[in-house]
Amino acid sequence: MFKRIVRTSTPLLALAVGVAAFPVGWRKGNLRDKKILHINEAVVEQIEQTEDYKNLVADPKNVQYNSSHAFPDQHHKNYVGTGLLFGPNLFEIDPIVFLNEEAGEITSFYHLGDKLVSQDGQIHNGVVSTILDEGLCSAGFPLLPSKKGVTASLSIDFKNQAPPGSTVVLRAKVVEHKRRKVVIEGSLETLPFKKGEKPLKIAESRCVLVEPKWFKYFSWFQII
Repeated sequence: MFKRIVRTSTPLLALAVGVAAFPVGWRKGNLRDKKILHINEAVVEQIEQTEDYKNLVADPKNVQYNSSHAFPDQHHKNYVGTGLLFGPNLFEIDPIVFLNEEAGEITSFYHLGDKLVSQDGQIHNGVVSTILDEGLCSAGFPLLPSKKGVTASLSIDFKNQAPPGSTVVLRAKVVEHKRRKVVIEGSLETLPFKKGEKPLKIAESRCVLVEPKWFKYFSWFQII
């Protein structure tokens, strides 16, 4: 009798201890980095006054959200745009995203702080590459069977360097879709705030996004 009780209770006890060992924030799905709360509201207000933003809001086919809301809270600290490189003088806003899932189009607004520069004093091309990779993939994810995938290839044609302290806009569109493969093309340019100012084309890109077959087995975990 005693052995039976031990055999029955031990797994339950082990599970309870394991759950208790995780941070409370993890168990509550509330691990959002506190840095995400420090948004440069002045930049957000500037974006909201542009015609680009107003036209996107007016289109009923667009779904608006912030980049950090597109993935589980426990991944925020390891995510680049709203995790590792988020904060004052870095990525200063939680990127504003408009997704037209039907058309396979996405438009995203970012602000690049003064600390994201390379030795020449301009925004590091690695930062631009990250924005293009994450942004183009976001346009393709909804078309994959499990809504998740990995970058199979990413080609970037750099046109100009982004100046520090600039607000930039990513525009991307799905150009090919076949089962577990999606091809997306897009570009990144500065967002003009002054009347008569023209956008500066930073880069153009093409991304091939694929979903590995085994991804479907993890659809009920929030680990990918």
